[in-house]
Amino acid sequence: MNTFADALLSEKPGRIPEEYDWFKKLIGDWDCDYYDELDGKKRHVKGEWIFRRVLEGIGIQDIFIFPSRETRDNNPQPDGEYGTSLRIFNKNDDCYDVVYTCEGIMKRLTFRKEDDRLVGKVLDEESTYWIFSDITDTGFHWEYVMIDKDGTRNLVCEIFGKK
Repeated sequence: MNTFADALLSEKPGRIPEEYDWFKKLIGDWDCDYYDELDGKKRHVKGEWIFRRVLEGIGIQDIFIFPSRETRDNNPQPDGEYGTSLRIFNKNDDCYDVVYTCEGIMKRLTFRKEDDRLVGKVLDEESTYWIFSDITDTGFHWEYVMIDKDGTRNLVCEIFGKK
């Protein structure tokens, strides 16, 4: 008997209205390519990102694994993360309240839909955004972006997911 997993995981959208089921296409298992610069050198890391409906369908949770379980022994990273996000639809504000955590980190965000992008504002960090775009049944693009006071957009890192 696996009562924790049975109580956590859900197959149905629950109380998320269809027009706000923005993360629906992300549900599933994704192979990912992560790109950034570490110590002035361009870096590429293989990872996994797994999304599921949870809590009788009121939210979507993910598991963020970088480097992937398959590559971590051969390609360990000094700042690798094994974390999770919980996205709960906020019907009062027509957005998602999100918390992300991994070892030593806890971030709160609010996600809203802007055209075809899902834009998450990191609440405790000025001008910091996590953005999902180009979401299809077989791929997506994610960016961690910081906006300078002069409006300059700085890409911290990006991920390309594929099924």
